[in-house]
Amino acid sequence: MRRHVADVGRNVHVNDARRTGFSSVITRHDGATVVSLAGELDIATAAELRQALADAVTGPEPPRVVIHLEGVDFCDSTGLSVLISAMNGAEAAGGRVLLSGVRARMTRLFTMTGLTKRFEIRETAADAVRELLGA
Repeated sequence: MRRHVADVGRNVHVNDARRTGFSSVITRHDGATVVSLAGELDIATAAELRQALADAVTGPEPPRVVIHLEGVDFCDSTGLSVLISAMNGAEAAGGRVLLSGVRARMTRLFTMTGLTKRFEIRETAADAVRELLGA
């Protein structure tokens, strides 16, 4: 599977899904970073997911990150753990993480696990970026 992501910034990391059923595209937007994920977030892809999110939250400024989940087909407890760890890491560095593009299946998962109280969810990545940049 290949995934094309239109962006207003520049892609700094692309992970192709042909090998693992997972892909990520990291795009910088004037102080905010969008991580667009596709495929499955599970034990088989956890290391790649962890690396993509670490790349997004690492930097000289407090991280402002949008994790765009529209292309995610499946997420297990390992995938949830990696998402929570990324959010905790960003917050510990004085930053913030928003989720966007959350489809019905992921919304049910977040509701069942109580994570709707922990994750801030916005409809689109553009909405989330605007919020993070204070526009």
